[in-house]
Amino acid sequence: MKENFFNKKGVYASIVVTILSVCFLITALVGIEFDVRGLESVCLLGLLIEILYGGIFILKILNNKNEYDHIIPFLFLNWFVGCFSTNILICVFENLPVWVYVVTFIFCLSNFFIYNNYKHKIITPLAYFSNGISFLMIIYFMFYLIPIMPISFVGILAVGLGFYGLVPAIVSFWHIMKLFYNASIEKKNLLQFFSGITLGIAGIVVFVIVLHGENQKINSFLITKTFDTNSDLPGYIRVSQNLEPNFCNEILLKKGIVYIHSEDFFEFRGLDGLGTKQYNERKTHNPIVNIAYMFMHNLSLTADDRINILKSNFDKRLETEEQLWSGMDLVTKNIKEDVKIYSNERLAYTEITMDVACDEGSGRVDKEAIYSFQLPEGSVATSLSLWVNGVERKGVLTTKEKAKAAYNQIVGVESRDPSLMQWKEGNRVVVRVFPINEALPRTFKCGFTTPLKVSGNEMVYSSLNIKGPNISNAETLSRIQMVGNGKFESSKEFELKNGFYINESEGLDKWEAVMPLNNNAFGSSFVWENKAYEIKKTDKEKISFKPSEVVLDLNASWEEEELEAILENSNSTYYVFINNEKLEINKENYESFFDQFKSLQYSLIPFYKLKENALVVTKSGSISANFEELEASPYLKKVKENAKSKNIKVIAISSDINPFWQTVKEQKYVDFLQTNLKECVELIAKNHFIIIRRNENRVNLEVADVAIEESPANTNSKNNGSNHIFRMYAFARILDEQIKIQEDTLSTNKFVDLAKEANVVSPVSSLIVLETDEDYENNGIEKNVNTLGNASVNNDGAVPEPHEWAMIIILVLTLLFYYKRQMNKSAY
Repeated sequence: MKENFFNKKGVYASIVVTILSVCFLITALVGIEFDVRGLESVCLLGLLIEILYGGIFILKILNNKNEYDHIIPFLFLNWFVGCFSTNILICVFENLPVWVYVVTFIFCLSNFFIYNNYKHKIITPLAYFSNGISFLMIIYFMFYLIPIMPISFVGILAVGLGFYGLVPAIVSFWHIMKLFYNASIEKKNLLQFFSGITLGIAGIVVFVIVLHGENQKINSFLITKTFDTNSDLPGYIRVSQNLEPNFCNEILLKKGIVYIHSEDFFEFRGLDGLGTKQYNERKTHNPIVNIAYMFMHNLSLTADDRINILKSNFDKRLETEEQLWSGMDLVTKNIKEDVKIYSNERLAYTEITMDVACDEGSGRVDKEAIYSFQLPEGSVATSLSLWVNGVERKGVLTTKEKAKAAYNQIVGVESRDPSLMQWKEGNRVVVRVFPINEALPRTFKCGFTTPLKVSGNEMVYSSLNIKGPNISNAETLSRIQMVGNGKFESSKEFELKNGFYINESEGLDKWEAVMPLNNNAFGSSFVWENKAYEIKKTDKEKISFKPSEVVLDLNASWEEEELEAILENSNSTYYVFINNEKLEINKENYESFFDQFKSLQYSLIPFYKLKENALVVTKSGSISANFEELEASPYLKKVKENAKSKNIKVIAISSDINPFWQTVKEQKYVDFLQTNLKECVELIAKNHFIIIRRNENRVNLEVADVAIEESPANTNSKNNGSNHIFRMYAFARILDEQIKIQEDTLSTNKFVDLAKEANVVSPVSSLIVLETDEDYENNGIEKNVNTLGNASVNNDGAVPEPHEWAMIIILVLTLLFYYKRQMNKSAY
């Protein structure tokens, strides 16, 4: 730019006004971003300055355009700052992404080079090119604001703010006039400008085409677009089953739920009217997404249906958790991950301690933090603590109904300190913490007992999958303790410090620790309340089982070679379900059938249509609907009524199973076996099946290849194991009896008592921390007595039985008597 630019009239005043108005805007945006009440009002001061500045210099330009032409870029910049400030007070565009502000600023900045005829072989073409791309944003603003232009004219006469509704149109026409009626602008620069516009439009067109293609795919699976129907399942399930999770599909499903579209022009805030389900994500006005929506046919799915698909296909279950207070702008500051591995028991205990706080500048508005812990198979939550006034208060275990009612009362009505830990289907645990504000960060701790996964000659510990407020930037301190000082290898680098293996990192990445298989687990036991809980070998038995039919549960997870390997065995007749109809599949027709399942992300086998003693062979990925989403469907009702009595066997040839199969397995609707393809083929060929025996006093931890057996304690009973053995037994017993618990109140009470003894969070029990003992009394929650209480990484030993306490007391009294006698002798 020319050296004397800063010496021109009005430049310094314009710079000062621009800096002030930008600072006021940023302050107001920070207030919105972090929910700081009152900060939004500072943009009023900025608007007053901008209106005064704009009025003065518009008059000067109109009176003497040549002398003040260089001020026009300042005017544009301040006008758009005024537009964004007005949008804060009178919401038109809802929450705009940061890139919208950046692109608008690029347009205004490039105008300084264009309007002052700056000449440079690199900067000048770049300025015109970037101006062309960013000018598209101004055009978008202009067209989007056309419906409110009449209101803007009235607003000019009233308070003057209406002018800002006309700014994009004024700037667009002024800018076009400048570019096309100014002889000083070279054609090569105009070419750069149009190149920028062309590239921007091309990018938008490509995005629209890609999004349109995904939109058509989704619509093709709607009930009205196909003759393939299943009246037992909700209509959206077919879409969910065939929807591959990706960025574009997520955008389409979030239309009107998260992303604003033009049809909602006068309803920009809140989720009211969108559906009965809550979705905790800030609404956003993304111009490119909004443009793309204009070229899309509306999905014939309700908001509730789309939210259910987001839950099952995109793992958005945390976002749909009921939230009594806002959780925006919370951040997880610190994480302490303390892992204690009991290789002699094939168990591990993980203790997670977190500091959660509000971002700086968020004020004293109370927030509610919600964390989701996806646990490895067979794992159970066994402790919860919340620090209140600097003191750790441990959780109390009670029924899930009492815990939820107490939490809702104290958080929703009394607005005081509680924390709640709940079990969810698919072995997921949700922890809630309240209140949190800028002056009151919170610390909470939760513990989980986990069976080690046996894989060949190794045992594997897998870290927990945790979702919560801004975990990725937390400072994380991890530690591994090996009981018995065993060796391990980890995908995370640990350094030996002061006798412990320590790792310091950022965030909470997935990691594993591998150690040699330990057969010393057999014989480890824990004694509690005159009963011994002993780890034993699983009682596996290969039984003769000739299935009445073999049903192949095909989906996109299957490889064609796997299907071929199973069909090679011609001793059995194989079937698949297509459009809820059972059809025979064989070596002659499998290719045509297989192609029909390539887009099926997960399947829901109709157990009630199978014959008794049927065999199902399945393979699954990580996504599916679960029983929660299917609760009101005829499908789930029929499964619950018929599946268990049919003696159905299932072989899964995948190492992991999705939430649907996880629940089917946990609730024992079928006999479930996970194995590899080779053994599966062999079992079918020889008419065999492997079952793991269980009874009323014996539970199986299949993932660890051990069982835990309850028996009366006697003088020969060992008490050489940790209390985690009993905790795992109690949780497994409750899972084994879930169906019985759902149907029988007496059984529910029995297993609630068992959960209290072991202090485990389960389908019938939750952990809750309340601020005072009086809060427990007021909500009908009794403090736990004669229980194991909360698990701890520092206290896992066996608890003495009554006869052991008696021996300890006798020993102490004997020592005291001997000591007193010796003192009396010395006195003489």
